[in-house]
Amino acid sequence: MKTLLVILSLISTVSFGQNHKIERQSEPDIYNVYSDDKEMNEAIKLSRLTFDTFLKTFKKPKRNQTHFSIKVSFPTKQGAEHIWLVNIESKDGKLFGQIDNLPEYLTSVKLGDKIEINRNKISDWFYTEYNKLIGGQTIRVLRNRMTPAEKRQFDKEFGVKF
Repeated sequence: MKTLLVILSLISTVSFGQNHKIERQSEPDIYNVYSDDKEMNEAIKLSRLTFDTFLKTFKKPKRNQTHFSIKVSFPTKQGAEHIWLVNIESKDGKLFGQIDNLPEYLTSVKLGDKIEINRNKISDWFYTEYNKLIGGQTIRVLRNRMTPAEKRQFDKEFGVKF
């Protein structure tokens, strides 16, 4: 599980504004995309439209359904920073999650913070079932843009079937 979460961090932050990858020493890479990136915006839209699928499974998971994670958007001076949350919890009808990535631009949250999840800010979700990725629309967009060698390396490290 530790490998899964570390590798997910590679694509956890999508900051709108520039279209390139930021490599960070001892931290996951950040993939930036333009705010008008049609494919990424469609992935975010699909994630929001299908979020009830995530909730239904999260509320009554089967033994083989694990690694529930939600990506949320935070406004920044640069546009928005999208960060994965893990250790998802439901309490009093609200969802909470723990910041799983060291923010690049945000100062309002930090790695490990537990925050309430605003459904309107969700930009992606995923869980695994029999080690297969369910959801993860923004992950799929970024993976599809990788070279064959990058995909092989990503798949090897990620350890989840697409």
